[in-house]
Amino acid sequence: MKSFVSLLLCLSLLNAKARQAKDPATLVQEWNVANNKQDIGTLTFLYDSEVLFYGSKLKKQDCIAGKLSIFKKYPILDQQIAGQIKSETQENGDVKCSFDKAVTINGATKTYASYLVFHQVNNAWKIVVESDLTTDANVEKRKMKAKGAVLCDVDGDGVKEYAYLTPAPIDTTQEMTCLDESCTSVIRFSNKAIPELRISNCLNAVVDILGDLNNDGKDEIGINPQWWTSCWSGYHVYTLKKGKWIDAIPAISTHCNQWEDGVKPVQKDPKRPGYVIIHYSMMIDDDIVTKTKSIPIK
Repeated sequence: MKSFVSLLLCLSLLNAKARQAKDPATLVQEWNVANNKQDIGTLTFLYDSEVLFYGSKLKKQDCIAGKLSIFKKYPILDQQIAGQIKSETQENGDVKCSFDKAVTINGATKTYASYLVFHQVNNAWKIVVESDLTTDANVEKRKMKAKGAVLCDVDGDGVKEYAYLTPAPIDTTQEMTCLDESCTSVIRFSNKAIPELRISNCLNAVVDILGDLNNDGKDEIGINPQWWTSCWSGYHVYTLKKGKWIDAIPAISTHCNQWEDGVKPVQKDPKRPGYVIIHYSMMIDDDIVTKTKSIPIK
């Protein structure tokens, strides 16, 4: 009996050493075969103790439970690696293997741009990320919606990106005090190549996507900064020029009355290209009125 157990241990060690010698691209093929054969043992060996599994950080056993659930739901499932496996070594030494995965279920085939990320643990490559670009896009979409993000095209490349505002940090121990002196809110974008837009003296705001006001093929952004006191505020219109945010027009003086009446502060002037019509608030004879004029836009 002891000799039999020893034999199993030796075989296990030999198997482990053989896998250690394999490069990540070869292990992708093993992962693919294991999925087709529903080989839980091999998948258990390939996964690290924690895996970013289609957008969720899971323990190894939870990844295996997820695989078992899929195998139970689709007992006849076929997936194939279509084309080449592209390997890329990341800055931290991990290796990302990207490939197209053709999955056939009930006779219908769908192809997913997929990837696995391998991390070296005790001289063995382990899967630390498993996902595909479709899942990543859906996860990102859910995250952006949770932040109240809005779609826009501020860089004019024809691809919509999300914009969302992070409010100024408030000091909860002191009344009407920010954690930074400038009380800065920040608009960030899902496309990290677009610079963030920092707005001082702004506790919070709703991001307005104004469309292409200046006919340069890019959306402009409008912000009505919130503050602790006063119904008066300056409405700002920003445009992205040569990679930098600038004021497209001078700030528009607005009052709560204007907003309560549903009067938007700015719109494109249909009769004058390069101009916008602004609606602004003024105090006249102890009365707050809304005025209108056409002004040039940058």
